[in-house]
Amino acid sequence: MRNSVVIKVGGSLARTRGLGALLDSIARWRGRRRILVVPGGGPFADLVRLEYRRRKLSESAAHRMAILAMDQYGLYLCDVASRALSVTTLSGARTALRSARLPVLLPSGLLAEHDPFDHSWDVTSDSIAAYIARLVRADALLLLKDVDGVFAADPKLDPSAPLLSQVARSRIGRFRCIDRQFGRWVRGIASCWIVNGARPERVSEWLERGETVGTRVSAR
Repeated sequence: MRNSVVIKVGGSLARTRGLGALLDSIARWRGRRRILVVPGGGPFADLVRLEYRRRKLSESAAHRMAILAMDQYGLYLCDVASRALSVTTLSGARTALRSARLPVLLPSGLLAEHDPFDHSWDVTSDSIAAYIARLVRADALLLLKDVDGVFAADPKLDPSAPLLSQVARSRIGRFRCIDRQFGRWVRGIASCWIVNGARPERVSEWLERGETVGTRVSAR
């Protein structure tokens, strides 16, 4: 899937009004690059985290359950968006694109065949999306979250903390809005941004121009 963009739709957007409309607007985009959506875990992964702590589950079991939570959230996205289609393989994604549908990859089958990740909460759907972007040789990775990007400090604790327009890949894992191993997996992706998915105009601007209000993850 050369000349493509992977868009990770964060689970934090699950209850955002207009999520289906956002996905349909992405599906209607008429740019030259093809789009593959990777779901976050959403409330389904939150349940796994809860049971992991409550039942003292093993790291491996929790890891696998969290990947299945991504499948569930992917099915949710396809239900709220009229033009999205769930796929389980990369060939299925290509077929969906030829049918003018927006492919949403349910990653459990792909990762059952080959799972390169440490089984810990240091790995989330952020790193999995970066891995898939590398797998399909995507030109760009867009992480949609419910925040404007990476802030110098937690904006909930320090409302005056500035939004960082750029963060080096080697430092990105230090910030709470991204998982600790993300910097390792995003290596080699030419363009990576963190953007607020609750602001659809920013998503549109990024698709058109390759930049918007948000945080760019730089190679250095």
